[in-house]
Amino acid sequence: MLPPIDAHAHIQTGVSARDIAGLKAFVVAVTRERKEWGPALRRTDRLAVWGVGVHPGLPVEISDFDQAAFGEAVERACFVGEIGLDGKSKASMDSQRHVLTQILEVVAARPRPTTIHSAAASGPVLNALRERPIRAPILHWWRGSEKQTREAVELGCYFSINGAEVRRPKVLSLLPPERVLTETDFPYSRRSDPTATQPAAVGSTERALMQNWGLDELALRRLLWQNLAELFDRCDLTERVPSAVQEAMLAAGFR
Repeated sequence: MLPPIDAHAHIQTGVSARDIAGLKAFVVAVTRERKEWGPALRRTDRLAVWGVGVHPGLPVEISDFDQAAFGEAVERACFVGEIGLDGKSKASMDSQRHVLTQILEVVAARPRPTTIHSAAASGPVLNALRERPIRAPILHWWRGSEKQTREAVELGCYFSINGAEVRRPKVLSLLPPERVLTETDFPYSRRSDPTATQPAAVGSTERALMQNWGLDELALRRLLWQNLAELFDRCDLTERVPSAVQEAMLAAGFR
């Protein structure tokens, strides 16, 4: 059986390798601030990759952003995130946009799957991606309207969805299955999905997708792993991800 996928979770960089292995799932562990990048990039977990991120909700990270340092970190990473815009952040939207533009410039030059925050800023995030396209954008915990969702699909975006989003069937029905991944956004989604008690607890999301798409568990996992494999392949990163991840992608039928 292919393991579940959690494409966006917050995990402390010092957590033990045994604890992460105990999740028995593939996890994208995202970071929020620069001090996390070094410890994250030194990790060698069997079924996890670590992103380098600049969270728009942290004003200090926005004001202190260094594009050169970020670019150096991205060179060593297989994933970028969490980045994006936040309409409720104490950092000004102009400063957030400036940082996001610099981040997208880096990722355009060094393609990476990129998990993007867009809370209360769906439109501005789509505008930024339209102005500076990247190869593998992933809209995490997407809250956009039906119109914005269609626009995001046209822009080539992927969507990592959690237990909160599957309660919005009108938007869910607009997502191409080949553009979807599952996530928890642990620990932040627990308010809306009580079953997401730890990273990789994507069961409620998987069940909703199986019902919505008429798939059994194996077929769903195969599809999700193929989607993940496509993202890494787009960025020419397949050979840089952990060998166990490569094996799962092959087992899912991705060539």
